[in-house]
Amino acid sequence: MVARIKTNIIPKIKNKKSSKVDLRTEIDGAKIVKEEASWKIFGAIRRWIKLRRIRKESDEALKQVLDDETITSNISVPKTLEEALPADIDKRNNDQRAIVVTEATGSFNMIGCNKAWENLCGYAECEIVGKDSSILQGPDTNYAGLHDAVGRLFEGESKVNVVSTNYRKDGSKFTNFMTISPLKDASGKVTHFAAILTDVSDRIRNKTTA
Repeated sequence: MVARIKTNIIPKIKNKKSSKVDLRTEIDGAKIVKEEASWKIFGAIRRWIKLRRIRKESDEALKQVLDDETITSNISVPKTLEEALPADIDKRNNDQRAIVVTEATGSFNMIGCNKAWENLCGYAECEIVGKDSSILQGPDTNYAGLHDAVGRLFEGESKVNVVSTNYRKDGSKFTNFMTISPLKDASGKVTHFAAILTDVSDRIRNKTTA
């Protein structure tokens, strides 16, 4: 009888220790999950603050560009796909405006550009066709301003201006004054967007340091 009693007691003690270990593991796991959630919230707040700062700085830069008489801010924009990307390659590449055309749906994938755009951004046309504009974007890009600009185009504006930081193929960044316009087909339906890029880095830098 004694042996049986001892045998019955030992497993109970082991189970009690095991339960404590399991409880501690659960508590530690809950703490880790809580800490991870806190860091995610903290990270989201930091990103939101950064996006607001970038938007504010970009809006101030846009005002500087529009007020600067030495910068051609009232840029004429194409109204059709043929005007933006002429079939005549010489005509297309002799255009001094750096033009890229995107689809007006989905991810706004790029369908073509001219030589001036290639020279500014460092990509050849064959490298960008079918890709979205994220290849030009990075940590300092004015995402909020770009989102707002596209929304205004869908609401019917004929062209919008926005300043953002873009990145070339080699990773170097530049302050981009961009004029975006909708391109329509014969029925008046918006089929694409044309973006005209102007590097205003030096102008903005000079204004800031003056």
